[in-house]
Amino acid sequence: MFDRDDVTKSSVTVAIDAASIDTALDARNADLNIPDFLNTAEFPTITIVSTSVEKTGEMTGKVTGGATMLGVTLPVTLDMIWSAESALPWDATVLRTGFSATGSLSIAGFGMTKAGELGIGPDVMPMIDVEAVKQ
Repeated sequence: MFDRDDVTKSSVTVAIDAASIDTALDARNADLNIPDFLNTAEFPTITIVSTSVEKTGEMTGKVTGGATMLGVTLPVTLDMIWSAESALPWDATVLRTGFSATGSLSIAGFGMTKAGELGIGPDVMPMIDVEAVKQ
């Protein structure tokens, strides 16, 4: 939800299929699903849910909230960039907008005991890109 007139009324909810994470290496992707790492059989979804959104510049902001993996929720702050609003070229009555958000999470707090053995960590960087149509 985005309120461009009062960004503090905006909110972010992201749900990620944990088994869909792609490291560009099939063997590592399979390893990510093990119980000592993402444990996708027991915890199939990773979520990020905002508690606040603030404007930091004309086209930038910060999203603060919680990231949940393996049943553990830890605080996260994402830097957000808004790519403005425009009408669809084929239908001027439909407005679209886009956002990108990035941040950093320390995975140790989530209990991922095999991360170092897989060459991952100690931090991961969530990257979220969204294009939305005004309703």
